[in-house]
Amino acid sequence: MRKFFTLAAIGTLAATSLSAQAQITLDGVINAGEIGAGRYVSLGQYTAPHPAGFGDWGLLQMYGANTSSKLYIALAGTMERSGNGFTLYVDLPNMTGVPTGTALPPITAAGSTFERGGAILDLPTTDLGINLKGDAAGQVPQVAVYTSATAGTAADLGPVLPASGTAVALTSNAAFPMFNGARMAYKDSPDGKVLTNPGNANGGGAGSYGWEIELDRTALGLPAGASIVRLFAAYTSNTNYWASDVIPEVLNGTAPNTANFAFDPDFTQEAGTQAATFNVVLGTKQADEASVAMSVFPNPTNSQATVTYRVLDKAEHVNVVLTDLLGRPVRTLQDGKQSAGFQNISLNNADIAAGTYMVRVQVGDKVATRKVVLL
Repeated sequence: MRKFFTLAAIGTLAATSLSAQAQITLDGVINAGEIGAGRYVSLGQYTAPHPAGFGDWGLLQMYGANTSSKLYIALAGTMERSGNGFTLYVDLPNMTGVPTGTALPPITAAGSTFERGGAILDLPTTDLGINLKGDAAGQVPQVAVYTSATAGTAADLGPVLPASGTAVALTSNAAFPMFNGARMAYKDSPDGKVLTNPGNANGGGAGSYGWEIELDRTALGLPAGASIVRLFAAYTSNTNYWASDVIPEVLNGTAPNTANFAFDPDFTQEAGTQAATFNVVLGTKQADEASVAMSVFPNPTNSQATVTYRVLDKAEHVNVVLTDLLGRPVRTLQDGKQSAGFQNISLNNADIAAGTYMVRVQVGDKVATRKVVLL
């Protein structure tokens, strides 16, 4: 049975981060100075001890950070030098890919990790795939774009990443404009195994080696203001056989799952929700805007939009109103107490005249507004 989408892992930037730019050095190391307000925030851990799953290789922790122009994602862990690697799936607010409950389509691309497809993810939609595949020559960056439940494209966007942590710019490809300006770095453990990764002793914390990704916000098409990006990380073989290592991790009761998911796993049937939510905020936004983390997508819309916002720490009274440009109420979408966490409300414009409006979200004493165009 398909379950309702709930947020099981939330990574956010605190309001104090708004005055700072992320201090990230792309070198394959998650340093202590890169973690904290305005820098990397944790988006989840894989807490089972290694060896488990694939044994000597796997994931430790996932991080996210952003500036006004860049989005950073890091996976602490160690991948096998030949054959297996890290896979990251992304749900962007401005794209509509493969929906929850639908198997990822196979993508014809020789040697691609995405060639098999078959997995069913917990992301609202799966828009992008990014893979670092172990190869005899080094680590090969691969990307995929999912355009529907039955279509997608994938390709290598080398050059090969050296194991030293040296940052490499991905090759531009007209079929993958969202990766224009992207860079990556990977640093291998001393003996190529996760047990000797400096982060293995602290669960992927400060000092961890792994994979760092820098993406251009403009190329991704991220809307201005607060945006919600959802992420799911996994350790897979080059034939898309899934290890036990996924972030957000799957729990068997209170214990982390240590059994491999094999081919074509269905994560909608697993406990919890495998979708880490990252609040991507521009550094120039005010603290209230950042705290409420409001977004409206799609915008413009000719049918229905989703208003997403966040209730911090505890249940609070929430008022969501659609107004005209003079501030006069057109429709109340929410007026009452809501629990802490990210909330979604649908805005249906079937009986509203086409035009430009404002959506005003008040959570407690914090207010955020966003312009929306109804077609």
